[in-house]
Amino acid sequence: MNKDDKQRVIGKIVTISSDKFTVELLAGIENFNINGFDDINYFAQLNSYIVIPYQNFYIIAEVAGVREKDSPAFVTNPKEQTLSKIFSGKFLDVLPIGSLKLKTGHSGEYEFEFGVSIYPPLYTDALYIHQRELDTIFNVANQEFIKCENDNQGDCAESCHCKNQIYKTLPIGTSSIFPDYKIKVDIDKFFGGHAAILGNTGSGKSCTIASIIQGLFTYKDYSATGSTFVFFDVNGEYKQAFSKISEIDNDLKTRFLSLKPDEDQNDEDDFYLPHWFLTIEEWALLLQATERTQLPILRNALGMAPVFSKKEDFEAIKNHILSTCISEILRSSQSPGAVSVRITAILLKFGTKDINLETAFSYRDDEGKLVKSFIHGTLGKKDLTIKNAIHVHFASMPGGEHLQKWLNSIDEQGKRLFIMDNFKMPVYQPYQKFKFEDLEQVVDLALLYEEAHGNNQIREFNSSMVTRLKSIKDRPDFEFLRQEKGSEESYKRKLLGLIKRRRQGVTLKKFQIINIDLSSLEDEIVEVVSCVITRILYEAVKEIEPRNTYPVNLVLEEAHRYIGGHVQTNFLRANGIFDRVAKEGRKFGLFLLISSQRPSELSKTVLSQCSNFIVHRIQNPEDLSHIRQITPHVSETVLRRMPSIPTQHALIFGHCVNLPATFKVNTADPRPKSDNNKISENWFKIANHEVNLK
Repeated sequence: MNKDDKQRVIGKIVTISSDKFTVELLAGIENFNINGFDDINYFAQLNSYIVIPYQNFYIIAEVAGVREKDSPAFVTNPKEQTLSKIFSGKFLDVLPIGSLKLKTGHSGEYEFEFGVSIYPPLYTDALYIHQRELDTIFNVANQEFIKCENDNQGDCAESCHCKNQIYKTLPIGTSSIFPDYKIKVDIDKFFGGHAAILGNTGSGKSCTIASIIQGLFTYKDYSATGSTFVFFDVNGEYKQAFSKISEIDNDLKTRFLSLKPDEDQNDEDDFYLPHWFLTIEEWALLLQATERTQLPILRNALGMAPVFSKKEDFEAIKNHILSTCISEILRSSQSPGAVSVRITAILLKFGTKDINLETAFSYRDDEGKLVKSFIHGTLGKKDLTIKNAIHVHFASMPGGEHLQKWLNSIDEQGKRLFIMDNFKMPVYQPYQKFKFEDLEQVVDLALLYEEAHGNNQIREFNSSMVTRLKSIKDRPDFEFLRQEKGSEESYKRKLLGLIKRRRQGVTLKKFQIINIDLSSLEDEIVEVVSCVITRILYEAVKEIEPRNTYPVNLVLEEAHRYIGGHVQTNFLRANGIFDRVAKEGRKFGLFLLISSQRPSELSKTVLSQCSNFIVHRIQNPEDLSHIRQITPHVSETVLRRMPSIPTQHALIFGHCVNLPATFKVNTADPRPKSDNNKISENWFKIANHEVNLK
């Protein structure tokens, strides 16, 4: 043990077990502090650390309890009633958590290893911890390097005069245990993995997110212009927090997308999501379509929708469906009156230029004779038109047989007139344009097609989906969805913060923060929008070459509202995109930053893939139990403090820090719009005071 270590001795180990040591403090220590050569060192605070030297390494232990040996206490001054404990035995219960070992090939430098495999003997000295050891534990020493302006890899050449600092750690607050000690996270490990920020409402989650990202952008030399943060701002909080980012560095830009843009915003800031971007699963989520009866109809309808605008192609499909359906109705056992009424209704709604009530037709009979008319009972001879063919006279419809033969007849080339052999419904793929107002009609056609195959109850089974479709078509809050403008390529660029210089033929990075304000949407719509945007971002980052060179951090505010683990929404599979990104997004550079006040309601898959956690005050027993399950390496002492963590304080653990730490979060400036209501100020006012309404 060197001279510096001897000056830091606070006691000796007197008991050893597999998971706990007991340190007896030196006699004469009253206030659990020692005046070191650089500062006053407090060593007996819960969750602080002590150092135990052994052989050529140090064992790091966490203070889990402080106690004294039973001894009669006596009063030194009866008037002042001062309790003297100077001579009582004092003990620390400590938990071994890791060790500091010399780096291979680095003289005098240590590195932290989690876990302890070798235990010290009895009466080994215990030392208070020094800042340089904290730096090693939290891996924040020597974390800056020079970035060559020529993008050279590694160290700059001797002739290079670069001064641009690149930082590998980011300070996010100050330690609650060690005064004025900055808690820093490894930038690569925090932003290069999925993270969760959890805590009750009002505990400071939004301010923590704002503070961390604001802190990232305060590095002025060689700013983080390559970063991309996409916010799902479901409460409309973050515009205020990031409105002044450009004042820090003119190279940093923020784009605020909103359904209700401010007067000073341009058209580029309008948020819209074209309906033709949605996949089958996302349509099912939007329309709440059931899997067995409604989803097949929706699939067929969406397959026909893009073809609907191509009149010639779609006329052939409509003729096939109409002829098949009418033939089925004519073969049915319904009364002539019911058959006539049903065919009339279908042709009034879906009639084409080839098949409508006024269509005159003819066909050749089995003997090859051309048939143009028929005898309609007492009405005499009638020309063959569809209207005449389905006319009922005295409960008889003799023209039906002729209509049936015409619909199933063949032309001179031997091809059937309308019915297609081996007909298959068009397959729907996203990014194929179609008009939203056409969807209701193609749904009716899809239902008609099913009815043509004998499924007479299908329309009743799909009534709820049709009702919801009509509601979406008419509701103003779905206007952003009923859009035909834009393209897949331009939309992906917009979400990634890119712009295209057409003259130069290059795509440039312009925006670092893309904030999507979803505060005016209901939860059911937020769920759909978040699924679609996440999928589009996932597709976009996979298209960038070289692979995994364009990191995107997706911030999911109030995540429990749209990525919950409820069984009733699992069959829709659209929100499975979050599970997929959680499992595979890292490979392509898409990372989730989840903020939620109900961790127990989040998808277990998503939460299990988070490698970093910042936990604020949590009081709900279910949520506390959930946190315990996902944090087996965090001591029970720390977990018990969660219900009483003050606002703006949090516990951080995960890959971005070597050890869990409680800290006070840096103050966000400006703060997001999430302040608590000042009840006393808002209550006690003059009577009849003015109130501003939007």
